[in-house]
Amino acid sequence: MKKLIITADDYGMCESVNRAIEACVAQKVVLSTNVMTNMANANDAATLKRKYPYLSIGVHYNFTVGQPLSSIDQVRSLVDENGMFLPYKEIRRKCQERTYRFDEIVREMKAQYLRYREICGEPDYWNTHENVHVYPKLYQLFRDESLGYHIMKMRSHQRIFVPAKDGKSDKDLRWMIAEPLKELMLYSWQMKSRRLGVSAPDGIMVRMNEEDKLDVDYLFGHIQWKNHDNVEMAIHPAIDGNCAFFGEITDLRVKEYKLFSSLDTVKAAKKHGIVLVGFDCIGEV
Repeated sequence: MKKLIITADDYGMCESVNRAIEACVAQKVVLSTNVMTNMANANDAATLKRKYPYLSIGVHYNFTVGQPLSSIDQVRSLVDENGMFLPYKEIRRKCQERTYRFDEIVREMKAQYLRYREICGEPDYWNTHENVHVYPKLYQLFRDESLGYHIMKMRSHQRIFVPAKDGKSDKDLRWMIAEPLKELMLYSWQMKSRRLGVSAPDGIMVRMNEEDKLDVDYLFGHIQWKNHDNVEMAIHPAIDGNCAFFGEITDLRVKEYKLFSSLDTVKAAKKHGIVLVGFDCIGEV
């Protein structure tokens, strides 16, 4: 039996996201979510386990949206002149220049982890907002610090592909050239993590055409499982567009909420012999 973890990222970002995620969880479509502990609505997560004991809840380390939990003076390389986290592209630039300070990352990671513990207890797993850690040295830093907090499960970024429905990928030539090298790099990192005792799904779903994302019958029927048993699918639902942090994917968030709070998604999974699960199905190595 194939297992699919549908993870709703970004709990705590705003009320619209929290309400959407809980609606998806209530239908037992989403069995995994993660909390952005530096955001204003993070405290809502305090009751999640009581309301939904079957739900896996992780810490969603956030270094690109809002303000840090740490004192601004202690994390200057992580923020702009207004004390707000830097955008993703700026972080990459600073990493290349070696001006993104690792000691400040560790300080803010610890603050976000401790805040998570205050709200929810111990996290079931970890990942990062906008996958900010998927970068040489940052990956190892986030993994090793999380191991130090005894978080033994994480998102795997190894690719589990779904071919484009119409045969036409929306990936550009640069992506096509870089992807094989990136896959090798991610595989190497994940194998090292497993040797250190970290558990993770076999990989994360990557669609060769993003327009296919809302056709779950197609997606579930065309996951390239190969020898894999469990795959994660990341979604970002919201009730409406009433949030300053949504950016370009506002419409998609609302569409995902409608789709993944519907029992039709459960039926599509059953049709294709897929069991919807949480991170509890991922055992420690």
